Amino acid sequence: MLLRLMEVYLSEPVRKAKQFWRTIPEGLTFGELLAKYPQGSDEFAHVDTMMIFWDTVGCLLKHGLLSEDLVFDSFLDAPPWPKVEAAFLSLREQEDGALEGENFEFAYRQSVEWRKHRTARSTDDGAG
Repeated sequence: MLLRLMEVYLSEPVRKAKQFWRTIPEGLTFGELLAKYPQGSDEFAHVDTMMIFWDTVGCLLKHGLLSEDLVFDSFLDAPPWPKVEAAFLSLREQEDGALEGENFEFAYRQSVEWRKHRTARSTDDGAG
């Protein structure tokens, strides 16, 4: 499954979406994101592609279908949640508890924890 995800991640549509993603300002609310990149635009399609990709990765992780060690020790080491965190939090508030982006956020939070534990293990290994 990881190899298939790598294939998708390296595909032309995701590659273009990743390039565009780097240009999105952090801290936009969902309304601001839609105003800047309206549904139906190429820009919105890029945003949507990245959100769907990372939400899928998070879902697979959450349900134990992907190993965190394999995912975070490979090319999927940094889910870009901070870029759209404000947008999703505002959408959840607006939608009264909607769970939009929860798997994307899960992937990010797990990656942060994984890196902390990995760093601690590396430090422990080097100290002995």
